[in-house]
Amino acid sequence: MNAMNRIVLSIAALLGSTLMRAQVTAEYEIQGVYNPTIADAKKIDLRPQPIDTVLPTIGVRYDLLPVKAEIPARVDSIEAAKLKVEASQQRLYKGYVKGGFGLYTTPLAEFYYDQGRSRDNGYGVHVKHMSSNGGLDDVGESDYSFNSIDGFYKHFFADHEAVGRLIYDRRRVNYYGYTSNDSIEDAIENAPNRPDDAIKQFYNDIGFAARLRSLYTDSSKIAHDIGLEAHAYSNLSGSRETNLRVLAEVGKQEHTEYYSGTLLIDNNTYRGKPSRDSADFRQNGTLIGLLPSVRTVGQKYFVRAGVGMYLDAQGETTFHFFPQAYAHYALFDNILVPYIGVEGERRRNGFRSLTRENPWLDAAPRLRNTSKLFDVYLGLRGSFMNNLGFDVRASKSSYEDMALFINRPNPPFGDRMAVVYDDVDILDLSGEITYSHREELRFSARVDVYTYTVKVQEEPWNLPPYKLTFAARYSLREKLIAKAEVLFLGKRPAFRSPESTTDPNEVPVSIRTNLDGFMDLYLGLEYRYTKRLSLFLDMSNLSASKYERWYRHPVQRSLIMGGATYAF
Repeated sequence: MNAMNRIVLSIAALLGSTLMRAQVTAEYEIQGVYNPTIADAKKIDLRPQPIDTVLPTIGVRYDLLPVKAEIPARVDSIEAAKLKVEASQQRLYKGYVKGGFGLYTTPLAEFYYDQGRSRDNGYGVHVKHMSSNGGLDDVGESDYSFNSIDGFYKHFFADHEAVGRLIYDRRRVNYYGYTSNDSIEDAIENAPNRPDDAIKQFYNDIGFAARLRSLYTDSSKIAHDIGLEAHAYSNLSGSRETNLRVLAEVGKQEHTEYYSGTLLIDNNTYRGKPSRDSADFRQNGTLIGLLPSVRTVGQKYFVRAGVGMYLDAQGETTFHFFPQAYAHYALFDNILVPYIGVEGERRRNGFRSLTRENPWLDAAPRLRNTSKLFDVYLGLRGSFMNNLGFDVRASKSSYEDMALFINRPNPPFGDRMAVVYDDVDILDLSGEITYSHREELRFSARVDVYTYTVKVQEEPWNLPPYKLTFAARYSLREKLIAKAEVLFLGKRPAFRSPESTTDPNEVPVSIRTNLDGFMDLYLGLEYRYTKRLSLFLDMSNLSASKYERWYRHPVQRSLIMGGATYAF
């Protein structure tokens, strides 16, 4: 309250008291000392007091109902426990032999011997022989034989592994691509000055290989893998090839990236001799390739990128450059994995590689290297469940100087195969499915549908429009094992070059045809009598179709072979 308000209230109180005295009629006069007192006032105690609102605790009562459960007694039988004690490592047998005999007088003999387990080194040898008298009617003599010896030695160092191999392989085939009867066989047998390689051919392969590979556990070190392989290859006609191939790979891990580089040196010396009495020709060349790349791996992805650079000095020196890349990404916890990539390379076609693919070639085929200009592909792989997987893919590839095979007449001794080179584009649509149930059952199926485009030739000779393969394996308690394989190959175009003639007025005859599609069914059974001894039965071409894989070169009908194996 301010001063003005207090003054106003004092004046008001004074006026009020004056008016009240003016209304009193009685007057009192007091003699003495005046000592006024104020009586005690009755005051009400209004201080707050707490009120207890806690509810009283009610006692809890537990009642038990007198109910008894009736559980009938039951006795279950308990199967006796079996104690199976296995060694920490499965026993290995050092030796293994396999022998069998089949239709068309077809013996089979195979021998393996290995050192076994060792911390320092290992060695082994493999010897195999298989031959047959052919047994094909209405064609020339079709007997053949394959023999091979392969031995190796391996040594372990602290951080490296060194391996050496010696190889010997000898194959014999007959040129039986002609219609045969007694008179023709007599004419061939009694032909004057008939060369040794007129109706048969031998291929001898002597080689060795060496490899040095690092075994570093520290990823910061530079890992390396250096390999050397050499082959001296020759045939009965006198053609010879010496091939030396060096492949060196180095790589280093840096965080999630891995950097690598590959160096290829492929030197080839070839002397072709069409026959023992003809002059030879030479084709020498060196193929050098450098392939750097880098890859990175994540939890769900994988990416690799690189290039392929090649210098080919066979005849005319040429340089080739190819992109190389691949990537995939995992979806839904690896249930679906889409992928995409592009590949390219310069590939050597040698005397050895061509005759391995088609042993009925001329005695001295001309060589030309092949370029896979690109192979662009994309696909999707994954699994429907833990034991069922699939892979679907589409690819478009282009080849320069791809090797194709045609027939060439060789009167009076029948047909041989010749190689021609052409630029070929291939569209491949493929799908694959695999299924496995533990170790008992395995199944796989694959289909490839091809579309070809050629540049010079009329058709892609001997290339199929589609290919279907099925494979299955079933094991009954590791005692009885059944294997089945099925191959379907579609119709293939084939070509027979014009026959040579001495009559200038006669037009050479050429034949263009389609080889029928075929199905080749294989079934194999093996009964393991003991861990060491087993019996086997192999049945090939159960459809008994005398189909032609190459024009005028049919295969054997059903080949049934039985035998036994023993480990020691």
